[in-house]
Amino acid sequence: MIVSLDIVYCSHLYFHPAMKPDDSVMGVEIVANFIGEDAPVRIPVELLTPHLSPQQQLSLFSEKLALIEEHKSFFISQRLIAWVHINEIIVDALINDQSLFLRLKALPFIELTLSESFPDLNSGTANLRLAKIAGDFSLVLADFGAGNATTKPIFDGLFRRVIMDRFFIQKQLPGRSFTPFMLAIIGQISPFCESLLVDGINTSAARRKVQGLGFAAMQGKLWPLVPPNELVSLLPPHEGLMH
Repeated sequence: MIVSLDIVYCSHLYFHPAMKPDDSVMGVEIVANFIGEDAPVRIPVELLTPHLSPQQQLSLFSEKLALIEEHKSFFISQRLIAWVHINEIIVDALINDQSLFLRLKALPFIELTLSESFPDLNSGTANLRLAKIAGDFSLVLADFGAGNATTKPIFDGLFRRVIMDRFFIQKQLPGRSFTPFMLAIIGQISPFCESLLVDGINTSAARRKVQGLGFAAMQGKLWPLVPPNELVSLLPPHEGLMH
């Protein structure tokens, strides 16, 4: 997709892996970066999204689905999850556009991530459009601890998984109370979802600190973005040769 602001930007999609404590891959997040067409300027999608029209946001979502569809057999054979971020515009489209709904239904390994800033998230299952989407697809809270939401939507059972916010984790990591604090959060949240993941793991030291706490997977700068043509590189060498 091409976006024109002061500079013309083109979208580039990548896979960002989430790694289990045993160093195997649990799944990948589909990440979009926008790169200047005439200048080497790279902008993460979260910074550009406020400048995108609803139609451009839907086009970007469709691009992500097309990439996943291209690698569908790989995701199925390796039992990997594909995480795709959504907002209220995408949710409304999934409710009202039957073709988009069916397209996503044909990719059952996709889980939809949303942020604490999603409108009226704190209403939990009383947010009817969110409750409807949660009934049709697997939802993931992408930034628990960001400070924009209560635990009600989690306790209401809206989310299959919960991911700890990377900025929250990075702020807490140096503290002496990090381990008991994380264990308390895991104990409180784990009965209400299938698994908890942790983002913001940017160093080997951070990885060692969270590895044995009970998180299902870790994500962060320690594991770089992977271009689509290198997706197979996420597998152990002997497995990669088979696909």
